[in-house]
Amino acid sequence: MAVLFTRMADALIDVTMLAKRYGGRSVVRDVTVRLEPGQIIGLVGANGGGKTTTLRMLAGLLLPDTGSGRVLGESITARTRHRRGDIGYMPQRLSLYPELSVAENLRFRLRAHGFDGTKARLAEAVERWGLESVLRTRFDRLSGGWGRRAQFAAAMLSSPRLLLLDEPTAGLDVVTRHEIWRWLEILAAQGCGIVISTHDFTEAERCPLILHFAGGAAERPVAPAALIADSGTDTLEAAVAALMR
Repeated sequence: MAVLFTRMADALIDVTMLAKRYGGRSVVRDVTVRLEPGQIIGLVGANGGGKTTTLRMLAGLLLPDTGSGRVLGESITARTRHRRGDIGYMPQRLSLYPELSVAENLRFRLRAHGFDGTKARLAEAVERWGLESVLRTRFDRLSGGWGRRAQFAAAMLSSPRLLLLDEPTAGLDVVTRHEIWRWLEILAAQGCGIVISTHDFTEAERCPLILHFAGGAAERPVAPAALIADSGTDTLEAAVAALMR
């Protein structure tokens, strides 16, 4: 599991004015985020608003065009990151190898992170994330819910200090969604920092801080209650809709 942090000064993410353009079109601009150990920040906003691009920059999969700062102590503009195993990134699209079984995918991920004792780590992951019944099933034959559960387990294999999750509960039944949120709250209590993109406003309200995206730009993270109060509405969903207008 994630390491418990005691120094709040050791921000996991501390970035300022990130921006990204594709073919002259601004996708992300002016994004500033600071995430401390144990914090959960939710990203909300319209499709195409810049949430996924921001997560990919924080994960080191994209370089920002402008902006500065650090993720896990390393420059966000560096072309190589030495702490990739300390980041658990879960994309919105399921990305494990379709022709491999769940067990084979997890073993491959463990070897890619350079872990010894993969048998013990695999057994721990299977028990923790409840994967025993699908362990030998090809990934492309899983239901959407089981696929996301396996993807979540793969993201957690390295016991990351930072979790970046893009719509991790999309299409899941209510029981599995609650189970994933229970896991997230346990991980946060142990010091893991979490950034989660979601279209589910009930879930977003569970995040102590919200980063609202509109047209690629985002204000600094605020509490959901503050966003609701500022908009003059009664719910987070209505607040985001009002801000988008």
